[in-house]
Amino acid sequence: MAENNNEEWVPPASLEECYTHLQGNRFAGLNQDSAGTRTEEELPVGPAEFQLYSLATPNGQKASIACEEFGIEYNAHRINIMSGEQFTSGFVKVNPNSRIPCMKHGDTRIFESGAILFYLAEKYKKFMPLDGPKRAECISWIMWQMSAQGPM
Repeated sequence: MAENNNEEWVPPASLEECYTHLQGNRFAGLNQDSAGTRTEEELPVGPAEFQLYSLATPNGQKASIACEEFGIEYNAHRINIMSGEQFTSGFVKVNPNSRIPCMKHGDTRIFESGAILFYLAEKYKKFMPLDGPKRAECISWIMWQMSAQGPM
């Protein structure tokens, strides 16, 4: 690999070579060259109508705060992303991207924090206008928050 801007870039010989400089990075061991299920394990399910699978990260907190604001009954299940619980067969069935947060509502799976916010707002007809320019602006602000604000 090039050490400075005067050298020509040479592609790595293997995917593994891309990760050698990440030694010591606590997430480096989770990265693999393919997506999907790594272990067989079903997700826990509680008695509430909604099942939330998440962790107290900035995006994970958005989903649990939304559940509280909508006043819905839900079961919160901690997904330890440091130990790879997001790669279990049960989790991948809910979110094929293997990221938190995600939610089950009956047979409906909802993944990504913004999608959860939209789903709840439309289901309960709260916190988001139903149509017109105000709805478009609300959607614009949600998209801005997800893509530009960052995990603050």
